[in-house]
Amino acid sequence: MSHHLTFNDLPPGGEKFEPAKGSKLINAFGAAGGLGLAGSAYLFFTQTDVFAYSWLFAFFFAFTFVCGGCFWILLHSASNSGWGVAIRRLWEQLANMALPLAILGLPLLVPQVQTHLYEWMNHHRTAEVELTQHHEAAAGDHAEHAEGGHKVPTTVKGQLHHDSLSNPHLHTLVSKYGYLNINAWYFRFAFYFFILWHIARTLRKKSVMQDQDGDIKHTIKARAFSCRWLLFYALTVTFAAVDWLMTLDYSWFSTMWGVYIFAGCAWASMALTILLVTWLKGLGYMKQVVTEEHYHLMGKLLFAFTVFWAYIAFSQYFLIWYANITEETRFYLTRNTEGWRWVSIFIVVGHFIGPFVLLLSQPRKKNPLAVSLICLWILFMHLVDIYWNVIPERGPSLGVGWWVNGAWIGDIVALLAVVGTMGFIFLRSLSRYSLYPCRDPRLLESANVIN
Repeated sequence: MSHHLTFNDLPPGGEKFEPAKGSKLINAFGAAGGLGLAGSAYLFFTQTDVFAYSWLFAFFFAFTFVCGGCFWILLHSASNSGWGVAIRRLWEQLANMALPLAILGLPLLVPQVQTHLYEWMNHHRTAEVELTQHHEAAAGDHAEHAEGGHKVPTTVKGQLHHDSLSNPHLHTLVSKYGYLNINAWYFRFAFYFFILWHIARTLRKKSVMQDQDGDIKHTIKARAFSCRWLLFYALTVTFAAVDWLMTLDYSWFSTMWGVYIFAGCAWASMALTILLVTWLKGLGYMKQVVTEEHYHLMGKLLFAFTVFWAYIAFSQYFLIWYANITEETRFYLTRNTEGWRWVSIFIVVGHFIGPFVLLLSQPRKKNPLAVSLICLWILFMHLVDIYWNVIPERGPSLGVGWWVNGAWIGDIVALLAVVGTMGFIFLRSLSRYSLYPCRDPRLLESANVIN
């Protein structure tokens, strides 16, 4: 196609997606979501221990794509980028899946689920029960009480400290109590989704308003907003990863953890973007505004985050190996023994080496079919990576591996539930607005981009 597209060549109101054209894929996601939700509901009431880890895995996998969508619209606006205007609406819609995902995350707020995931919550709740018992025992007596020479605790933190005298492992929870307490965890859970929802809603609102009046002021305001909120986004991704995954073992810690998860978010969401563009172009949409140059640009970003993820993953491993601190090394000891060792090796090869080699070729990045096949592999490897981060904790916690007692079936069921539901809602939501910002003053710059 010629790189001299004008607004006269484009439909006045942009291109609206018709769900009927993509009904096969949409219905497939809907069916998968319905079956998965039914199966997960059964597991929730019959095998809550299996359900807990399976649901966390599937939920966090979907969460990384919502975070990825937020990142790309924030980066696009903050950097005043023009090339991505043609595909920006897809990121906006992906980021706005934060609210449906928050609803799917509600099972993680149920104590019966938490008791299998977060040992630290069990200790906190036990301390709270003990504290209540002490207060009841001391009712009516205003004198100072003592137990074995120690004062009766008056707070949950005090009770944890008291319990740590007989269980030294609880000292960690006492020192982390200012951050790692149940009320704060619940508040942060809601706050993370509020931040993501606010970012996604605000930027899409400005984009849609520009579809109506074509005023450049919306672009300027979006840029100022993005520069301010990038920090809040970074903190949200980091601390959500800490709260939901790192605290599966409350004594483990890694200073690279937030960046590691963020790298996966950006990597996988860009791969998903490429697949979405290819799918939509196959249905006859966006053919004039998205060219092979966009594939090349997205492919280069995909390559960049392939390398960035590998750098962060190696840095985390190297720092933990070099420090050789017991609380840190346990993470890799669990994943480098028994069956998980082979998964770890597979991730090194499939998550980095394979995509790195395949994405080196410029013609391959520009070829929609070739790069889409690579993106399918990338989504699979991202799935394996999240699985590798979550599921090994089920062994030490429940005494079963992913292959024992059919626990892996619950993982697949949960994945169908979350991904199926999110995919169905997302694809349906594409019909609400034009598939690209049809009156953005830089749309032609994007459509005619050459790199």
